[in-house]
This record gives sequence, C-alpha cells and structure tokens, in this order.
Amino acid sequence: MTVVTSSSETGDAPRVSQATYMKTSFLEALAHELRGPSGVTLGALDELELALGDKAGSYASLFAMARRGVRRVLRTADRLSRTSQLELSGPVLSLEPIDLNGLVERALREAEQVEGRRGVTTELKRWTAPLFLRVDANWLGAAVTEVIGSALRSARRSILIELQESAETARIIICDDGVSTNAPRLRRFEPSDDRRDTGLGFPMIKEVIDAHGGELTIRGGDSGGLLVILTLPKQ
Repeated sequence: MTVVTSSSETGDAPRVSQATYMKTSFLEALAHELRGPSGVTLGALDELELALGDKAGSYASLFAMARRGVRRVLRTADRLSRTSQLELSGPVLSLEPIDLNGLVERALREAEQVEGRRGVTTELKRWTAPLFLRVDANWLGAAVTEVIGSALRSARRSILIELQESAETARIIICDDGVSTNAPRLRRFEPSDDRRDTGLGFPMIKEVIDAHGGELTIRGGDSGGLLVILTLPKQ
C-alpha cells in the first residue's frame, strides 16, 4: 500500500502549486534542456567548418542556416527562462548609465542573427549624440531585441528603427511594413488561436518597460504593419 504524507508531516517545505510550478521551475528546466544540446551543436558546426578548411565557403549558406536555427532554439530558451523569472519576482533591475544607441545596435545585430531574412532591409536612425539613460541593459536589451525580432518576422520588405529624445523622455520606435496590424497579446498564458507564437515576448516587453517607469505603445503603422514605441523616462 502506498502512503502519501503531507509536507507538514514530513517536515519538508510546502510544495508549490502545479500551476506555479508549470510557470516557473518547469519553464526553467525546459530552458536548461534546450541550452545544453544547442551549445554542443554550435560547437560542432564550428569544428566542422574548421575541418573543411577552404571548402567551407562552398557551404556558407548551409552553415548560416544551421546556426540561425540553433540560435532560434537558444532564443526560445532565453524567453522561457526570463518568463520564469518574471513569474517569480518580476524583473529585478540593476540600473546604470547606458548609451541607448549602442544598446539598440546590439539588439538589432542579435535579432538579425535569429530572424534576418533575405529581401528585408533594416534602417537604424541613431540619435546624433550618445543618449545615456539609467537602465538595466540586460532586461531592456532583451525587450528591444524581442520587438525588433517580431518586426523582422512580420515585415514584407523593410523595418525602421528610430531613436528620439525630448526634455523628459527617450523613445525607441520600431516600425515594420507587414500586413498584420493586430496588436499582440500583453498578458502571459492567455489562450490564442495563433499556434505559431507562444505569446511570451510582448508580455515580457511590457513588464520590462513598466519596471523602468516607461510606457509601451502599439498601433497600426501608417503604411501597414505595426508601430511599436518604447518610451523611457530620463531619470
């Protein structure tokens, strides 16, 4: 006969609910399982490219395709891990002066490594001088990368990224020319008919911007697609 004891009887710490576990520890475990083999695969690709020597150039497009696929898996792992952290405690920010020009440039490079598509061009209009704000570069960088990645997936031909500054705020504006003007979900774990998207990206973006005391604005663009504006206060 199997005897089931409660945590109070055994002295163990009380167990979290199944719903909480599925949204936190389980997601972190999934992220860990994805990172391990992805790292091994990227290492194997590097070794294979090195072993091919001069012949590697003939397979450059295939190597790029393989690396992009692995980076998408790593992007999913990062999204799951961050979602787990947000469910546990929200974004714990470490603020320091960061130049938004450099942050956005890095976010664009990372997004293009994962979501870059032939025939889709990106234009970045930087601020004319360094634009320093006290932000958490890790969390804000991830949020900006998510927005740019979404724009790259949706765009037909181009996306535009622009930085603007006023006396009290700085704004990061991302616009694509895609066909969809439907605003994405901003709450996690809501049922959706869209099976192509986990719906975890934009809820994370909103929570990160809110934690910085900023504002997330999403609307249809003048030429189609979505216009996303990340407004951050000057602190």
